[in-house]
Amino acid sequence: MQLCNPPAHEISKNDNRLTRSGTVMAAKSERLTILSDAEQEALYGLPDFDDTQRLEYLALTDAELALASSRPGMPAQVYCVLQIGYFKAKHAFFRFDWNEVEEDCAFVLRRYFTDEPFECKAVTKHEHYTQRERIAELFCYLPWVASFLPQLAQQAALIVRRDGSSPPS
Repeated sequence: MQLCNPPAHEISKNDNRLTRSGTVMAAKSERLTILSDAEQEALYGLPDFDDTQRLEYLALTDAELALASSRPGMPAQVYCVLQIGYFKAKHAFFRFDWNEVEEDCAFVLRRYFTDEPFECKAVTKHEHYTQRERIAELFCYLPWVASFLPQLAQQAALIVRRDGSSPPS
């Protein structure tokens, strides 16, 4: 089911370059790579739900549904449902285009917005960040603030001291 037409031009997520012969060559990075592309995607990419996971993560409690319903307009409400589900799955927030989440969006529309017309309108940056704030609050998460840095540095130093003094096994 295609909900929205993809943009006429899409920028590739991979940093590939064309050689003079026209073949694609992966760009070399000077950085040490610890995780493969697939591992990075699994950790940091949008969740790739199957049908069972959609039922689990996109099923909303009354409080979650109230939050999504409070957003202005249907695109913002659908976006909020998806953000809630993705947050429950990965404890992270994502910026995404509708064409990246078509199956999840179709599920949400069938489950919560039956027979309502849906326009694939982009959600504003302000709305995205407002949703992040409200979802974090709903799940009792605190947003990062600079005042956490000394506590984080102290905890890291404690871990390094403890792990650094242990004899190798």
